[in-house]
Amino acid sequence: MKYIKNILLSCTVVALTSCVNDDVNYTVTDKPVVSMTGQTANSVMEGETITVSLATNKAYKEEMDFKLELVSGGSNSDYFVSDADGLPVGATTVDDGFGDFGYKVEFPAYAETHTFNITAVQDVLKEGTENLRFKLTSADNKNGLAAGGAIYIDLEVTNFVSDFPSIVVDWDIPVTYTTIERNIIETVLDDEEVVHTESLCGLVDFDFYLSSYDAYAFTGDCPEVVDQNTVNSGTIGNGILADGTYDLIVDLWDYDLALSASVNEILAADFAFPFNVEISHIGTFNTSISFPALYLSSSSTSASAGGSGERLVATIEVVGGKYKVYDSLGELVAAE
Repeated sequence: MKYIKNILLSCTVVALTSCVNDDVNYTVTDKPVVSMTGQTANSVMEGETITVSLATNKAYKEEMDFKLELVSGGSNSDYFVSDADGLPVGATTVDDGFGDFGYKVEFPAYAETHTFNITAVQDVLKEGTENLRFKLTSADNKNGLAAGGAIYIDLEVTNFVSDFPSIVVDWDIPVTYTTIERNIIETVLDDEEVVHTESLCGLVDFDFYLSSYDAYAFTGDCPEVVDQNTVNSGTIGNGILADGTYDLIVDLWDYDLALSASVNEILAADFAFPFNVEISHIGTFNTSISFPALYLSSSSTSASAGGSGERLVATIEVVGGKYKVYDSLGELVAAE
């Protein structure tokens, strides 16, 4: 019996070793490698766009996802990314598995090439030239790999300058106020206090205009804006400010707290309507003034019968094409 067992063991070893062929190479399928084949410009002005072209060494049956992020030379607010059709692709977040702020670049299934756009954001600030460096890396599904582990894109962004002014009145500011629901009138037995916290944008409508009507905004938007992009859109007059003096008037047009009549809701106490005013000579001068309590919930509105919500908030003096801004008391705030 021992002899038979040894024979069977020997046969088993022979059978196992005979299955191995040392002449065969066993390899893992290589993933597609994506490279940058070009960019339409290396230098742009704020507001301009470049197109980045990518290519893969072999098409793949599934989408290949990559993350584009800014690694030096500016801030995330300096740019945004769009697809080949110019539609914004949206920023990545930690929650979607792509980490901190960046943009998801999707290389389509079966495609051999792909393009996306980077747009330098246009602002009103006076800034020096910025040299932005972006990094494109494999992300999420990792179906494809970025050549060299990462693709770097360098872009020089120069300052945008315009002869137009920019005026912004912004009240997208969180406020907290208290109301009382008087469920039974003429008794306090069922009175209930309710605390509300929300953006003032949803409650108040501000407008503004220059005394000369060279600039004005009555759109119902929050914020209200006049700049070079609103020329001939019904929110700006002549545009460029000639030498002279211009009073800036803010108008509390109306507000609605949406108090509930079904529970006899009333405001428990007066509260402030804060807002900010930003005045710029685009690309060369910028200043801002905050008004924490110029208006209250008890203030008169221009929409009410016989009411007026107009207030002088600043004066712009233009001399030789350069700006000086004074507050409502005539004190110099800033000068170009």
